[in-house]
Amino acid sequence: LEYLNTHSSEEIRERVKVVNDPYEAAQDAHAIAILTEWDEFKTYDWEKIHSTVLKPGNIFDGRNILDKEALKEIGFNVYNIGK
Repeated sequence: LEYLNTHSSEEIRERVKVVNDPYEAAQDAHAIAILTEWDEFKTYDWEKIHSTVLKPGNIFDGRNILDKEALKEIGFNVYNIGK
């Protein structure tokens, strides 16, 4: 955790982008991590998301809430890492 203290708050803000739109957040992403059991993740247009992520698109589903086979058919690599 000492690494967190190696950059100023200003430097961190320059490197981190916060957005409210999941499609914008996924654009050019190497991976997507699902870390909560929120139902909204099940309603996303995953084909739209796959069209904008860097390939191969990787999803790490920490709660096992997504349809792994459907996401694989779209083209994602899916890793169930939760419960």
